Amino acid sequence: MELNKNCIEILQYLRKKQDFVKIGELAKEYKLTDRAIRYRIDKIESFLVKNGFQYLEKQHLKGVRLVEEPKLQKFLDDFIGNYTPYRYVYSKDERFKFIILKLLEDNNPMNISYFEKKLCISRNTVLKELDKVEKWLNERNIKMLRKPRVGINVQGKEVDKRKAILETMSKSVSTEDIVNYVNRRICQSKINNLQFDILFSDIDIDFIDKIIKNSEIKLERQFSDEAYGSLVTHVALMIKRIQLNKSIYLPELKINYMNCKEEYKVANNIIYEVENHYNIKIPIEEKSYIVLHLLGAKVIKNDTVYQNKDEYKIDDLYVVVNNMTDDFEKIYAVELGKNRGKVVDGLVMHLRPSIYRIKFNLKLVNPFLREIKVKYKELFINTKIIMKHLENYIGKPIDDNEVAYVVLHYGAALKNCEKKKNFKARIVLVCGTGIGTARMVASQIVNEFDVKIVNIVSSREVKKLDSKDYDFIISTVYIANVDEKKYIKISPLFLKNDYKKLKSNLNLKYKRNSNDDEVKFVKKIMNIVDKYSDIKDRNQLEYEIMYAVKNKNYNEGKVEVFQYGLKDLLKWENIKLNVKCRKWKEAIKIGTSILIENNSISNSYEEAIIKSFKDLGPYMVVAPGIVLSHAKPSDGVNNTSMSLITLDKPVKFNHKLNDPVKLIVTLATKDEKSHLKAMRELMELFMNSEDLKEIFNAINKEKVIEIINKY
Repeated sequence: MELNKNCIEILQYLRKKQDFVKIGELAKEYKLTDRAIRYRIDKIESFLVKNGFQYLEKQHLKGVRLVEEPKLQKFLDDFIGNYTPYRYVYSKDERFKFIILKLLEDNNPMNISYFEKKLCISRNTVLKELDKVEKWLNERNIKMLRKPRVGINVQGKEVDKRKAILETMSKSVSTEDIVNYVNRRICQSKINNLQFDILFSDIDIDFIDKIIKNSEIKLERQFSDEAYGSLVTHVALMIKRIQLNKSIYLPELKINYMNCKEEYKVANNIIYEVENHYNIKIPIEEKSYIVLHLLGAKVIKNDTVYQNKDEYKIDDLYVVVNNMTDDFEKIYAVELGKNRGKVVDGLVMHLRPSIYRIKFNLKLVNPFLREIKVKYKELFINTKIIMKHLENYIGKPIDDNEVAYVVLHYGAALKNCEKKKNFKARIVLVCGTGIGTARMVASQIVNEFDVKIVNIVSSREVKKLDSKDYDFIISTVYIANVDEKKYIKISPLFLKNDYKKLKSNLNLKYKRNSNDDEVKFVKKIMNIVDKYSDIKDRNQLEYEIMYAVKNKNYNEGKVEVFQYGLKDLLKWENIKLNVKCRKWKEAIKIGTSILIENNSISNSYEEAIIKSFKDLGPYMVVAPGIVLSHAKPSDGVNNTSMSLITLDKPVKFNHKLNDPVKLIVTLATKDEKSHLKAMRELMELFMNSEDLKEIFNAINKEKVIEIINKY
């Protein structure tokens, strides 16, 4: 029975898990129905049995598991690594990408029969695919020529062809695939193996790996897996194109080599090594492109960044990032305090290579862009606003892929506002997409669990670690040949399933312990509460009292700040529905007047909100039809509080995407922490379109209170 891409991906997932996997988990992972997953499981089983292996093991409530057999792993590696189209069905997308790469890479005209045999498809199917390919190439200034009895080839500028090759590769080949291919000469996808055969055939991949690792040593940096994969691909592509006499021709790149002496030296060394190894002559333009790749390479570690701190501090980029962070603090009404320096330093370190990528149109593909836009929607929009400072500094617009990485930095900063100080398990964090993602994941893990992050490395560096120096490896990418008992694979977005995985291996930071004094104290409190009230949820109340006791620092006299829930702040008297007003300023004043009347804020807080709108624009319009109105605690807050109003008729706030506004929530927070729980619950409410619609249309407060209490 034939296997397709989905079947192979599910088979690979079962291999990695080495345990039972529920149908629902697979359906969620691959965005398919349970029925569709069961159909693919049947195909996988038929394939295994046909080739002499056992059926999948199935257990009620546990799911399915791939049975461990001595020859199975080698068979699957060979099957995925070799081209066996009679047992594998390439999808339309896979065929499309393969045809593009083959036409762009080959010097000679290609016959239709080649694609028929290679992809095991009919002549008519090939012709249909070629029509799509031709349209795609035309959009990138490349012409496809079809000549009877000669074949098909493409014409265009070398720079356009290379961009098209890299674009096609980036959409189908992951960093993980490239790293696995370099280390094991195999990847997890059959189509990627086909693509690697085109790109890396007759290329000494170990040689390229060595010169890039030497470059890291000379630059005193550790490239992210993503940057490493990009450099491997670029150098291999450069070698192949020059071997085909396809030298790139570009106008002179205006790089200030005085500011990148080390990168220039390393690029010279790469060129020297490649020329000697392959006996080819590399043009000066290629050297400039390697310099740009080195300058634009994302890093996990950079040992040279802070050597001259005084000079670094007066850097223009440092000023820009400080301005961005000022706006961030205003928008979120937080003060980063001691952590501010780390946030700014980390962003400067991240953005320095980003500037070169943006200036010279070196496109960066963020594999988690869509997920970041969905999960961190408000933060993404606000980060785009904040990054206007950087756009003005560079003089060019900034792509959403770049913005998404900065979102991770500021997301980590927000998480660190809630960060606690207890650490236990020693963790090595492995992240393939750079320091921004690594810090976001690290802050989330540290915030929830009793751990200490002892190192952040790329997947290539794991084999160098001594297992005695850590308790667990937590990785956002797949790592082969590691101790499964010490290895936890999670998503960079830290989803619910990831939390469950970590919870089964790590201690929760605020887990109740058996300290006799604390337990006795909590029991006394519970007995007192029992006398005077009915307890709806005894376990939850006991947990919250224990939490408060454990986080009281008796020695220093510091008390953990109580965190309000949404229902604590949005009470009956703080809600007004279907208010009539004509202008945005009037709407803001109605929201703040509720809090002024109950003495939660002063008039200066209202003035600060309006001033922020005038100075920074409508960044408080956080979603379609919604304003989250707020200022800093120091602008006149007496008590942490919140109000909610809906408007009779929507009002324009001059936001390009989210106008007109129907709902205004006004937040006033006395400190940096007490509102955070309520904010999390409010964001969950904003993400629920059905509940929002009911609030928009509500005619009585009872309905609004009912919805709020759900969160």
